[in-house]
Amino acid sequence: MEPVGRRQFLAGGSAALICTLAGQKVFRDEPADVAELAGGVNVPPKVAAQQRNGQTVFASAQTKSSGTRREYWIAAEKRKWKITPRGRDQMTGQRIPGKNKFSAYTYRGYTGGFGAPLAKGQIPGPLIVANVGETIVVHFRNRLPSPTTIHPHGVHYDEEMDGAYKGKFTDPGGFVQRGQNFTYVWEAKKGTEGIWLYHDHGPLDPIPVYKGLFGPLIVRDPTKPKPDREFFVFMHALEPVATKLNKRFWCINGRAYAGNAPTFRAKVGERVAFHVISLDDHFHTFHIHGHRWKDADGTIIDTKTMGPGESFTFEFTEDNPGRWLYHCHVFSHLHQGMTGWYIVD
Repeated sequence: MEPVGRRQFLAGGSAALICTLAGQKVFRDEPADVAELAGGVNVPPKVAAQQRNGQTVFASAQTKSSGTRREYWIAAEKRKWKITPRGRDQMTGQRIPGKNKFSAYTYRGYTGGFGAPLAKGQIPGPLIVANVGETIVVHFRNRLPSPTTIHPHGVHYDEEMDGAYKGKFTDPGGFVQRGQNFTYVWEAKKGTEGIWLYHDHGPLDPIPVYKGLFGPLIVRDPTKPKPDREFFVFMHALEPVATKLNKRFWCINGRAYAGNAPTFRAKVGERVAFHVISLDDHFHTFHIHGHRWKDADGTIIDTKTMGPGESFTFEFTEDNPGRWLYHCHVFSHLHQGMTGWYIVD
């Protein structure tokens, strides 16, 4: 019998092979060249027709929108990103060895007409907010080397507003090329209340997501009061295939380990909401110390398990001061970065 190499072993056990993109096998633990992969993807027929017509903004569904419009200008851009900017885990006091900086892909918010950036590109991207009954209009510009999109969860939209690559059936919104714009129009109809997410769903999915292309989307019920404090928590992994680093980082909002991951703060007496989202290939279990909440079925819990792409919200009135941990209760995820501080004054 021939000896089995490391890659063959991992691929055979489904431990490292993610998918095949542009005819090439992509492995979780080996860096991928995004520009090279993008060059091997054919331009879909509808996108090619759009280009022949000289059309750079495809927004036919705008005429169908109704009610109040919430408009956003968002670009996909590169940014150097430090996963552990402090270099230490404050929970253990230990230094975090190895490289932690990589070329991230981020969604970046702009003023109207892409006039000026509102902030640096972040992981996760800017919060998209609407009330029930409103229309969300997202003007998107791609400044990355590969076709990129924005695909939403939870809201209503027509087929061409899906933001998903579908091979030869792809609409222009599912294949926004470098330097091109697209305007997405989504409806926050009744029944869409809650916390959702948006992310890239282009032809190189999931690599751009592993590089940071995702963000929160919330649809509010305007008859209910907003909490005094609300926190948006993405539980996800940054994988070597996307970061070109030598290990996976288990992250909260693009950062790993307490003191690097977000520190959330509240005061006794405030109404607090946590919006928690899971987005990678793994199951995560959100847990917060010293607190509990009522689940959708009425059960009082302090830990909740989520699969990829799932999200939930819980609220409580703060009554317990102190420095608390929040983290994934999968122990290997916790001790490899997926933890942070919740400080109550």
